[in-house]
Amino acid sequence: MFKQSRPIILASESPRRRQYLERYKLQFDIRTGDVDESVNNDKSPVTYAERLAREKGMVVADTLTDNEIVISADTIVVLDNQIIGKPKDRDNVLPMLKKLNGYSHQVITAYFIYDCLSRQEVSRTVTTRVVFNQVADELLQAYAKLEEPLDKAGAYSIQGAGTFLVKSIKGSYNNVVGLPIELLLQDLIDNKWLSYQ
Repeated sequence: MFKQSRPIILASESPRRRQYLERYKLQFDIRTGDVDESVNNDKSPVTYAERLAREKGMVVADTLTDNEIVISADTIVVLDNQIIGKPKDRDNVLPMLKKLNGYSHQVITAYFIYDCLSRQEVSRTVTTRVVFNQVADELLQAYAKLEEPLDKAGAYSIQGAGTFLVKSIKGSYNNVVGLPIELLLQDLIDNKWLSYQ
């Protein structure tokens, strides 16, 4: 379906992002580096996500030759302008779910593409509004016992068992999963890194 002009490096260990690239038969390697994910002097959740996406990409790009295309991303959940990250441990899962329960929140993904040859950068941020159902505490507790929420921003997976939590979304579903692949593919095509086969 697509033909690559250059090697792709995915600077992310996210299984969801890997699966999106695999779905379109893209050939890529995964490499990651250490990035401080603490909130510094970022003016907003959007600038925080954009900064992290770029830093995750550049820390990997700095170790590469001059031919690769690096793709990195960062996804955050935001409620009332406050970032809700991944749960630190199982004890954090239920309190996170209770915060979101019955309310609307935003899922923001920033992705970053870097051409190691031309040093061209592409950065894009996508926001999706997600509304949670009002779910009984017992059901939240049952979901919180699963392994699924532990590595997810906001402690839920829209594409997994956590789909029952979501009443509606406005915007990109793929963004909520962790990568707005429909826009990423278009950016790769527009910049001649990808073409139709």
